[in-house]
Amino acid sequence: MSEESEDKAGSMIRTYVGRNRTGINGFDLALDGGFLPGSTILLIGSATSGIDQFARQFWEILPEHRKFFMLDGYLLEGMIHARNLTTSEIFENAGNGGLIIDSLSTLIMREGIDPVLAGVVSCRATVQASRDNAFFTLYEGLHAPYNEIQLIRLCDVVIHLHEEKHGNEIIRTLNVKKMTGLMPPGRLLPFIISGKGIELSTTSRVV
Repeated sequence: MSEESEDKAGSMIRTYVGRNRTGINGFDLALDGGFLPGSTILLIGSATSGIDQFARQFWEILPEHRKFFMLDGYLLEGMIHARNLTTSEIFENAGNGGLIIDSLSTLIMREGIDPVLAGVVSCRATVQASRDNAFFTLYEGLHAPYNEIQLIRLCDVVIHLHEEKHGNEIIRTLNVKKMTGLMPPGRLLPFIISGKGIELSTTSRVV
């Protein structure tokens, strides 16, 4: 079920009952409305792939209901400075709504995988009760493959941001590798990063 409304800029957007918007223009349509409430989301990519921008756009939809723990980048108003917090302190102070951590990689490099896995498990009941989401970023190629597998197995949604050079052009694509209980898109989704942020670069997107 969907309904249309106007955003602050006056352009038409489509909202879906029972789903949480992703924050990415066009991605909600590709996911039949967005993320399922209560799901945990793992976003994998390089430091320049746009994972930080994706996390920020997801947070900006409902910043009053989602705690954003920033470890790796610059703080924006409303984010929580988490560089001096332990993994357990972050998850213990996640609150009763949504949770965003940028990034799990820093926590893993600092404390190892076990407290991070425990934290991901511990937040599941909270986001399911609040019908929000837990959103985590992870740098690709930085961790032991088995550690990545453990996180992928625990999270409900796994998204990989790719970037490749073709001559003098950079091609960016988004791959939904896992969506527990749902059929993920069966193709790579090209996207661009502009001054407005990330948006899918497809002819089928709704603006």
